[in-house]
Amino acid sequence: MAEEALVEETKSDPNSWMIIFADLLALLLTFFVLMFSMSSVQVQQWQAMITSLSENLNPERAMIQDIDWNKIDEALVFEETALSLDYLKNIFEEKLSHDPILTRSTVTVLDDRLAISLPADLIFELGQAELAPDARSAMLELGEALRSIDNEVMVVGHSDLEPISGRFYPTNWELSLVRALSISKLIKSGGYRGKIEAFGNGSSRFGDLDDSIPLDQRYHLARRVDVIVLQKKKE
Repeated sequence: MAEEALVEETKSDPNSWMIIFADLLALLLTFFVLMFSMSSVQVQQWQAMITSLSENLNPERAMIQDIDWNKIDEALVFEETALSLDYLKNIFEEKLSHDPILTRSTVTVLDDRLAISLPADLIFELGQAELAPDARSAMLELGEALRSIDNEVMVVGHSDLEPISGRFYPTNWELSLVRALSISKLIKSGGYRGKIEAFGNGSSRFGDLDDSIPLDQRYHLARRVDVIVLQKKKE
């Protein structure tokens, strides 16, 4: 009787099967929600599946993700390092050759430093620490050449064995120190950005000169100011 009633009802309402189908779908959805709530998702397996799909569907993206972006960022950041002394020797010899005063200086590479030796007779009056105008411009040009390097720089003044007779500087040591300070200030004015230490050695290093060189030439070599470029970086 119930089946006959259902058949009669279906005949009277042809869309009634849709209500039955909707009820069935609701029951199935409830069943799957219940099953899902009773299970736990394996995150690692899920991530592996997503990654695999991403690589297969978009291989170019996978190649991009393989790049170590940290290393690229490090390469793009300018890292200040002290330049090679041999490299600097070639650079300074070329730069100094264009100035009539600087071209008469000597550039020497030692163990851990590069020495630019400036003949004091070319840039200072005898017994004086004031530079001539053309010598000042030459020192500013030297400061310009030093501006782009990150090596530490110091300036050292030297003198010969002849006692000083001027009234401004009682000893050769004081004269050599003031000369070194004068050169340091001009190098800074020329553009060198680091700290410069200045020293006066007086005639204390005269004995380092080769004894085979005639004495008058050794006296000439002793009267100098050395601009020292160290291997280590400036502070």
